This record gives sequence, structure tokens and C-alpha cells, in this order.
Amino acid sequence: MEIESGHDLGPEFEEQVIAVILTDPTFFLKFRTVIDLDAFTTENHRCILEEVRAYVEKYSKLPSSEVLVDSIRRSLWRDKGGIIEIIKNVNSINDVEYVQDRILGWAKWNSIDQVLNDLEGREPADFAKEITKASRIGDDLIMTHTNLQEDTAEGIRAEIIKTPWKWLNRQLNGGPEIGDLAVILTVINGGKTTALVNIAKHAASVGKFVVYFTFEDGEKKIKRRLLQNITDCTIEEMMKSPTYIKRCRSKFLKESGGRCEIKDLQSRRSSVEDAASFVRSLEDSVERKVDVVITDYADRFAPSNRYNEPRHALREVFEDCKWLARDLKVVHWTARQVNKSRVGKDILSAEHAAEAWGTMESPDLVIGLGRTMEDERIGRITMYTSKVRDGESHQRVTLMADFARQNIYEME
Repeated sequence: MEIESGHDLGPEFEEQVIAVILTDPTFFLKFRTVIDLDAFTTENHRCILEEVRAYVEKYSKLPSSEVLVDSIRRSLWRDKGGIIEIIKNVNSINDVEYVQDRILGWAKWNSIDQVLNDLEGREPADFAKEITKASRIGDDLIMTHTNLQEDTAEGIRAEIIKTPWKWLNRQLNGGPEIGDLAVILTVINGGKTTALVNIAKHAASVGKFVVYFTFEDGEKKIKRRLLQNITDCTIEEMMKSPTYIKRCRSKFLKESGGRCEIKDLQSRRSSVEDAASFVRSLEDSVERKVDVVITDYADRFAPSNRYNEPRHALREVFEDCKWLARDLKVVHWTARQVNKSRVGKDILSAEHAAEAWGTMESPDLVIGLGRTMEDERIGRITMYTSKVRDGESHQRVTLMADFARQNIYEME
């Protein structure tokens, strides 16, 4: 039985592959085992690949464009002029990962087609093993790892993005790292949005790019809260002095170089992947890397799969939130509500998380913001480090809370 392959790359995509091979020295060295001549239908592209492959096999490095042109001139290829023109006019490709995925996809399907074309006499169990093996072609090439023998350019720690609170930064040995998921625990109306607004404003004040996702308050209310924090004004004061507010905002953004985009999501309909896609699109459109993602709050995300029990769905959502932090290389802040029995308590810990203890496995940092009745009366709030990776947990500090101005701050 002969099965036709419908997975050809096509001439236009072949041009992109050739461009990446010629402009990215690491690409071909890494993926040469799956970049097959059979993937190319254009003769000149096949010629370039053969010359590059021969050079790499001999010298273990990619040839420069000058060396490659010289090699083509001395060869017996029919259309030397056309091949040299491709080499000289090549432009770098921005989306190398897409090219990589297409090449790996071609290699997998080509391997599967070969198995399907050789069905005769095979036992079902052997056939299943061969299909599984074929579907994993190239997976080892994209699995990254770290070894103890090599020094890394990044150093001991990833980049740190400090919080607004010096006390918490000391507990974290500087602050959360890129790739961290941080969760704030509060009761209903306990100040989670105010805390997240403080984090967003502080990140922007040190020149970071913040994306703030909201399910509850809407984009305008979050923007208003940020302006309250920036200007240290109540809503009434802002309404009386709109010109002053605009001037303060402009000065803040100009001096800090920070940026904040606010996006409203649909509760129980938008997924973590939807949020990640928005961040990627935003980075492409403004040509700037996002540093901090804030989700107010992650419980409202729709899980990728359907579950009968909410605790299983929430666990998946928080695992996806951690994936977002690592995949986008950001610090991801979100919040969770605790059980109603903790109303009026100053210590809020991970074991008090409503509905799902399993959601507390993924975060790198879990802090509680609790308030007694006396705290509410005099404007205080207690910060408690419930979980701190690489730091000291179960510490507490008293902060001041001015919710009229959206400010949670340390006492002098």
C-alpha cells in the first residue's frame, strides 16, 4: 500500500528555511538530522542545502556567505547564478521558532508515512511502537536542560523584579524572579486588587512593561485605581482636578519609561492560553518585551479541559499560570480568595485557599493579606509569607492600607 505524503513544505516556506539556515549559525547545527533534502522541491534550495551540509560535515561549523558563494562557483551546479543570488539576497527571519516547528512537523509526518507504507507482515504491537517512535522524531532536539559542568551566561539567578515592599523583597532575597508565579491570598473585599495595582504601578515606576488582566472590575476601573495610586488621590479629588491627574500620569510615564496595558477578559471563557496569545501579539505590535503579567484573578480562567470537580479545574489553571510565567519569561502575579472562616483574621496561609489546596503547589510565592476588625478601623493590613521558594516562609509584617487612595505601604 503506497500512501502519498501531503506534508511538503512548499517553495515559499523552503525560502524561509534556507534563510534561517544561512543567517542563524545555531539552527542548522542543531536540526541538521531532521532537515532532509527530500523536504525541498526547488532544485536551487536543494543545492544550497547540500553545499551547507558538506561544509558542516567537514568543518563542524556553518560556512560564511562568501565561502558558500565561492563553493557554488567552483561546483557543477546548473544554475549557479540563481543560487548565488539567493545567498546574497537572503534576509534574516524573525520567527525562527515557527520555522523550527514546521521542519520538525515535516520530519514526524514523513517518518509516520514511511511506517504506514510498510504495513505488510507487521504485528499490531510492533506497528504501534513504530508509529510512537516516528511521532517523537526530533523531540530530543527541542528539550532544553542545564548541566553542572558548564557556566551559564545568566549567572546564579534570573532577573529580579522587586515588589513595592522592602520587607517582602528582603524575604525574597531581592524580589520575585522572571518565571515565578506569585499569588496573593485575601478574603472577599480584602484588598487583592489594591495590592495588585500597587505591584503594577511599582513595576512601571522602574521602567517595566506590565500587562494587567482583569475579570471583575473592567479596564476603566483598573486604570482609575492605577491613577489613584500614582497621584495619591481619592476619587473625589481626581474628579475635581482632571488636568492635574493627566499631568501626573504623563510625568510618571516619561520619567520611569514604564508601560501598562489593561485587558478585560471573559470570566470562565478566556483561558490562560488566550492571555498568553494576547501578550505575544502585544509584544509584536509595540516591539517591546513584557516583564510583568498580573491576573485579577486566576480563578476566573477557563481550564483547557472539562472537569466534574472545580478543584481539579483550578489546579490545572494554576499549573497553566506557572507555565505562562516561564514560557513568556515574566513574573506572573495573581490572587486567590480564602475560606470565609478567615474573615477578620490577620494570618492567611496556603491551607486556607478556597476549594483547592492543589492550586498552591505551582506558585513560587504565596503571601496572605489579612485584617482584623481593629486593623480595618485604623487602616492596617498584615502581610504573611505563606510560601517562599528559596526564602524564609511564615514571616509577618504590619503594613498601612489606604484604600481610598489605593495604597498599601510600609510604616516609617
